[in-house]
Amino acid sequence: MEKNWNERVFCRVYLETMDPEQAAAATGQGDGLALLGRKSIQKRMERMRGAAAGQLRREDVLRHLARIAFGRVNDAVELALRPETANPAQMDLSALSELKVTEKGVELKLVDRIRALETLFRLLEQGDNDGAEGLYQALEAVAGALGDEDGE
Repeated sequence: MEKNWNERVFCRVYLETMDPEQAAAATGQGDGLALLGRKSIQKRMERMRGAAAGQLRREDVLRHLARIAFGRVNDAVELALRPETANPAQMDLSALSELKVTEKGVELKLVDRIRALETLFRLLEQGDNDGAEGLYQALEAVAGALGDEDGE
């Protein structure tokens, strides 16, 4: 039973982080690369990947792209200006693609919103005839989430 639990935890952490050593540490195991070589681990990861792929739907992708394209950058700016008081675990950093701390200060690199919009548009064009409805629903969901954050 414990072996199955350790394998399940190892696979979950590895698939989230893609870091075999971090996944091994989460289970108290030694060598993460050696664990990746086990057939039982490989089979379990294959099943988990298949299950995760089956859960991802077109609407999820549209919603996430809409959030990137239209989301706010306030939390990313707050993290850059007030890193000592900011709590990244409670922030929406979906608009942030890179953060560098240099001698001169903090450098933020934001996602390419134009590219997100282009990708969103292409996905809607390739989809079925209710592409506009899908975009409307995705935008409505993002607007609702942003409104909740503002206390509206």
